[in-house]
Amino acid sequence: MDVQRVSKLLLAMVVCLPHLEAATRRGAPATLKVSPATAQVRLHESKDFTESGVTVTSSMIWQVVSTVPGSKPDTTGALGMVDAKGHYIAPSTLPAPNTLLVQFIDTSNTTMAASATVTLVNPLPVITSVNPNFMNVGLKSTVVITGTGFLATSKLQLDGQPADPAKYAIKSATEIDYTDTPATAKQLQVTVVNPDPAGATSNSKTLAVNGAVSVTLTPDKRTLRGGTALALSAVVHNDPDQHVTWSVNGKANGDATVGAITTDAKGVVSYNAPFAIPAASVSVIATSVADPKASATITVNLQNAIPVIQSVSPAELVIDLSMPITITGQGFAKGAIAYLGGKALATNVVSETTIIATGLVSAVPGRRVSLKVTNPDPGTATSSAFVILETVAQKCVAANGGTAVCMAFADAVRFLEMASWGASPSTVAHLQEVGRDAWLKEQFALPPTVWPLANDLGEGAGRIQQEFFNRALMGPDQLRQRVAFALSEIFVVSAEKDTKYEAMRTYINNLSTNAFGAYRQLLEVMTLDPAMGYYLDMVNNDLANPAKNTVANENYARESMQLFSIGLVVLNPDGTPTTASSYPAATVSELAKVYTGWTYPAVPDTMSHWKNSMYFNGPMEAYGDHHDTTEKQLIFTGQAPCTVPAGGTPQSDLKVALDCIAHHPNVAPFISYRLIQRLVKSNPTAGYVRDIATVFTSTQGNLQEVVRAILTHAEATTGGGSGKLREPVLYATALLRALDATVNLQATGIAGQSQLMGQHVLYAPSVFNYFSPFYRIPGLGVVAPEFQGLNAASGLSRLNYAYRVVNNQVSGNIKIDISKFQDLAATPATLIDAINQALYHGDMPAGLQQNLLGIAGEVATETKDSATLVRTLLYFAGAAPQYQVQQ
Repeated sequence: MDVQRVSKLLLAMVVCLPHLEAATRRGAPATLKVSPATAQVRLHESKDFTESGVTVTSSMIWQVVSTVPGSKPDTTGALGMVDAKGHYIAPSTLPAPNTLLVQFIDTSNTTMAASATVTLVNPLPVITSVNPNFMNVGLKSTVVITGTGFLATSKLQLDGQPADPAKYAIKSATEIDYTDTPATAKQLQVTVVNPDPAGATSNSKTLAVNGAVSVTLTPDKRTLRGGTALALSAVVHNDPDQHVTWSVNGKANGDATVGAITTDAKGVVSYNAPFAIPAASVSVIATSVADPKASATITVNLQNAIPVIQSVSPAELVIDLSMPITITGQGFAKGAIAYLGGKALATNVVSETTIIATGLVSAVPGRRVSLKVTNPDPGTATSSAFVILETVAQKCVAANGGTAVCMAFADAVRFLEMASWGASPSTVAHLQEVGRDAWLKEQFALPPTVWPLANDLGEGAGRIQQEFFNRALMGPDQLRQRVAFALSEIFVVSAEKDTKYEAMRTYINNLSTNAFGAYRQLLEVMTLDPAMGYYLDMVNNDLANPAKNTVANENYARESMQLFSIGLVVLNPDGTPTTASSYPAATVSELAKVYTGWTYPAVPDTMSHWKNSMYFNGPMEAYGDHHDTTEKQLIFTGQAPCTVPAGGTPQSDLKVALDCIAHHPNVAPFISYRLIQRLVKSNPTAGYVRDIATVFTSTQGNLQEVVRAILTHAEATTGGGSGKLREPVLYATALLRALDATVNLQATGIAGQSQLMGQHVLYAPSVFNYFSPFYRIPGLGVVAPEFQGLNAASGLSRLNYAYRVVNNQVSGNIKIDISKFQDLAATPATLIDAINQALYHGDMPAGLQQNLLGIAGEVATETKDSATLVRTLLYFAGAAPQYQVQQ
């Protein structure tokens, strides 16, 4: 080739170069690639594809095309979807054929395209749950297997073996139902197998085949009295369904003849025995709802009811007169005997609710006689006393038929005013019958009256006052509740800050439960009471943190010594103070460290952690990592120093510190003095305090023995001595109980009246209580704590309260019956004497009796209405200063 021809060729190539570049950009399909070239994708799953070999332009796209010749790109999603980045998502249904192309193509030059071949296969089955995850031997049941990727052709496997196709049904892509009546208890592994293409086995879930359903029923072989209830507990085993059906002697839920099954609002199931017992025993059966073949039976042995007297006619009995008495009530068994003042009467049991008894009425002190009914065996039982007004007081008759002088009426009333919430006619009569020591034994043996739970955890404290007065007026454990209230005026927690009902309920329950226990135990219980912890800042009290410039809170440490145990100055054994301080300020700081690391108890079904949510049902919980573990030196005057060793736990440090405090010689006179003030008198002699402190020390702070000693001390039992102004709550309850008020379910209206009189019950204005134990009447110098709350307004409210009581205006639920006084109104002197017995245990000052006679004369000039006269005289007697002072 010559040079000229070569030059022409080169020139032609230069001219055509732009066209060659364009051709290269449009053509060259061999350089475009899609990776991976082939892929297998399960239904519902996805795959990422990439292109290479060319520069991507805006005209290039991804698309899905069937492998069927002549197919157009799929836009329906039947073959899946691919986005602009090559992300392919498989469809939910397998197409036919199950191969397709994921293609990358230049829409402006369709010759430039590349694709990957995708083979779609069946999904991977996945089990998410088996519900329920158990079956029972011998019980046909169905479990639902839930998951994804199930096919109509899927197979169910149990422990790797094909399940019987007749026992399961594929409901959908997400549900398979399996039904069986298993014969053997075991654990089964459930799997689902999908067929080809690309057949796969799912994950496994456990299906437990539990033993056969069974029922246990407790308690068994209990003895139950007619008219009472037995709480039952039925537990269904091997099945979470705890529902059962009940029958008594073959009758569904029983009936009035054999006893009935009831369920209260809280779900407590009880067997209620009939008053007229049908036989020596009954059978109660609980049958599982889950498996009616499973049941349990208990036997209840029935005894005659404890008889209850509701009313007596006539309402007044004449001494030494033989007369028929109609007794109405419930639970009277055949062969029952009525006893009047302990003496058996000729008794005719007319029915389960009516007795007519005849006998000579014998006199008893107090112008009231007790009536009781005793049922025979099986289970001989005696009713509570029903007190009947008499015209003359004589003597009691002992149960053995011999004559015995009962406790004097005045002594009984005086004792009950110290030991209870007031002397009611029935409690006076009972005390007269059994005597002081037996009464104390009874009261010490009674369990605390249960305080109802909160309606919900957010309920405010307001209802606590109503429940307080319910127990004061109607509770059987009078002494315990009275002592608990006295303790609440020492270990003060106030609803002013603890605004939740449940907080105050736990607090007062703790006081009543421990009212007769050891002082040391009470001190610990109150220390760990979450209401106290919140009130005096011990809850969530953290150890010192120098980095945050924080120290342990000293509030509870200070008050627990100053107010709950030792006091500020060293005391002599008789409670008189010295000039020496009880402890230095450093002891407060050291004790505050002991009280670190405690938080609220955990809310049920929640995980406990430091600084639990505010919750009050239970003692506070300890967290050692928030407790100061350094050594603490507790220095007290009159006692060897107490060392709390380093490295202790919140519990161990607390024990050392409380043991140290409880053994301080101040505690006995300190607590004794305050309990005497709250129960007996404002200004006890040093000898009285010393005597009680001696009992306190010798019994290691046994509060039961301390209370017994306080109430039986000569300074308490001798009439005519000094006493104390009735604090508003005691004035309120004593007046109502003395007039034998009846309460319809709830003692409403009293709390507000008490507040107006200067005592907002359980809402003490400060940790120092409603009044100081050291308050002295100005100008007289006499210690009289209750007078601190007496002023013109509160004094007027006391008068208003007396008026409300006698006119039945306290509330619609509280009533007094003045009819027992009305028949005496024809002779004012006799009426005044009856009021003297009711309110003044026969010791009304002569001057007051004369004043009442004058008032009666004034009323007589205006009206002949006996009710008006009775209410007027009751008001002046109840409002008089002489009654407002407890002696």
